[in-house]
Amino acid sequence: MSKNLLYFNLAIDEKDTSLGFTVDWLNTIAEEFDQVDVISLRVNGIPKVNDSVKIYGLENGKNRISKYIYFLKKLRKLTKEKKYERCFSHMSPISVVLGKFFLVRHKIKTTLWFTHPGPKIGLKKLILFLAFLFSENVVTASKNSFPFSGRKVATIGHSINLDLFKNNKKIYSIEKILVLSRISKSKNIEMSIDGFLNSDLKNSSIDIIGGPLNKKDKEYFERLKIQYKDKRVNFLGKVTHKNLPEILSKYDVHINSAGNGFFDKSVLETLSCGLINIYRNSDFNYIFKDSKFNFKNEQQLVEKINEVSKLNSEELEQIFKTIDRSLKDNSLSTLNQRLGNYL
Repeated sequence: MSKNLLYFNLAIDEKDTSLGFTVDWLNTIAEEFDQVDVISLRVNGIPKVNDSVKIYGLENGKNRISKYIYFLKKLRKLTKEKKYERCFSHMSPISVVLGKFFLVRHKIKTTLWFTHPGPKIGLKKLILFLAFLFSENVVTASKNSFPFSGRKVATIGHSINLDLFKNNKKIYSIEKILVLSRISKSKNIEMSIDGFLNSDLKNSSIDIIGGPLNKKDKEYFERLKIQYKDKRVNFLGKVTHKNLPEILSKYDVHINSAGNGFFDKSVLETLSCGLINIYRNSDFNYIFKDSKFNFKNEQQLVEKINEVSKLNSEELEQIFKTIDRSLKDNSLSTLNQRLGNYL
């Protein structure tokens, strides 16, 4: 009997800075299955994927109701035509809730991947809770990256392509500063910028790479550009995910002000490329074996930036020798091994 996987996906966009990694996930997980059928709620071009992967979804620009109707029609058709034992929902709790009837009808067990503190109130919070109840397993990246607790929740680390993100630095320095992030209020972009502007690095500038994903993010992005106009702040917009390693090689420090629950892959990707990370989420402490680069507020961020700016090349090089093993625990190459008990 063929081993088929039903795969729910929130968004596919190979060229997007934040979403490009989802293609690597698809191709990696597909190695364990004869066929992977992906229903995505947002598709911006069909990327090159393994022959065993089929992607279904409406292009960007369609309204939400149209996407949900398409999702249900495609799910009904696929579950009628094929036998699936397992469904994997990647960051898409709404898909689990929408598809509940067909999943139960065809006795398809569901695993939800979700790594985000989640909405605090409202309908989205309810949808996430229902997806938690409806799923047999929930896998997440860190101890604080899923808002509900229970025996079905497993912490397995993240998965980044370490073959793509390599540290080729010969000399370490503290000159070029970066924020690599989705432009969203939840990522506290202003804290990162203000911390830098108030630090001792008066002759440097800070670059922000990434863009908004929805209307609210776009409004926030426009406010940021006005707020920091004519300052030492450069908004560079989105870049293609596969081009990130070459771009990251030009930077020295990455600042991530997202709070607990945001186990952002941007921290892991930049670390892998040899950038010192100054971060707010204490879940990353285990990678550094201490909290030397962890901050809780803007004042502490300023202090950390000033401390890092005084480190010499030898001290920086020694730091990276201690984190390689922890990064490997979050490697794409071990994703299937870590997902094995849940797929």
